[in-house]
Amino acid sequence: MSTLFIPCPPLFCVPGLRHVQPALVVPVSAWTVGIVSTFTSILCVVAADVGAFFVGKSLGRTKLTDISPKKTVEGALGGLASSVGTALAMQKLTAWPATPAAAAMLGLLIFFSSLFGDLIESIIKRDAEMKDSGNMIPGHGGLLDRFDSYIFTGAMVYFFNLYVLPVML
Repeated sequence: MSTLFIPCPPLFCVPGLRHVQPALVVPVSAWTVGIVSTFTSILCVVAADVGAFFVGKSLGRTKLTDISPKKTVEGALGGLASSVGTALAMQKLTAWPATPAAAAMLGLLIFFSSLFGDLIESIIKRDAEMKDSGNMIPGHGGLLDRFDSYIFTGAMVYFFNLYVLPVML
């Protein structure tokens, strides 16, 4: 039986017991499709956001849409590549989805659903005549800006599991 060792980050360690690093040892046989698909989708959304940000900042020239003026086509392509790459890496690590082609399709779908959620949130803010959705996280446009990419992703991954994966196998 294979196990995965995940060390505890120091942030979560008990003060005074820094020398004792608790660890999570999870047998691979205990991983469910729900856990793996949730973790994969979260990582793909984070990778898409980070990839789009850095590629857009360094290479971005072509505006993607008027809805969100700072988004660029180059940034979107960087986010797409990052999301697909992350899905492929997770497929190698967890063997879910079963094929690299399915993982690439999942990364593509996650990227587009996260971009759609981000643009929908921008439309909501524009209709409400707000620049930021709140001030709970200064400099980040508000709490909703941190979660807008996940709005449609969960449902999309669920339907991908239910309807697309059985056809691809």
